[in-house]
Amino acid sequence: MRKADSLRRWLTACLPLDFKDHPDRLQIYIEGGQIAARQSHTLSFVYQYTLKALVTDFSGDADRLMVPVLAWITKEQPQLLRKQDSQPFSFEAELLDLDTSDIEISIDLTENVIVTPRTDGSGYDVEHPPEPDFTDSFAGVGATFRQGFGNAELLLESDAPAP
Repeated sequence: MRKADSLRRWLTACLPLDFKDHPDRLQIYIEGGQIAARQSHTLSFVYQYTLKALVTDFSGDADRLMVPVLAWITKEQPQLLRKQDSQPFSFEAELLDLDTSDIEISIDLTENVIVTPRTDGSGYDVEHPPEPDFTDSFAGVGATFRQGFGNAELLLESDAPAP
């Protein structure tokens, strides 16, 4: 399941002082996983699971964490931003003192897996296709996440190339 590793890499890149220097403060695990599959000519299936990210001893404004998570969802599971209830993920927090907290984020994810039998009969090829691209919803408009602000303060900056 590639999205768990993807979220870890993303959060480490967005918050290097928090997670590069202290990787033990970011724990990522999967809860309640299922496989969705139907009988067909292939063995293709869908992973369905809740990804949990537990951030311990997090200091500062929670926006520094929530903005990168939303940016990651935009790329990895954009359908969550189109949900009727407008709630792409949930979280719980334990306030440890005035400055630090433990925050657990829960994101319901899916990953499509395309399984194709090899023509020579020697096994299968497995592919994880990218998520659907919804950027064509506004033809001619493109955007890249470059900076995140909270209360007029720059919270994080990405080195993603400009569109």
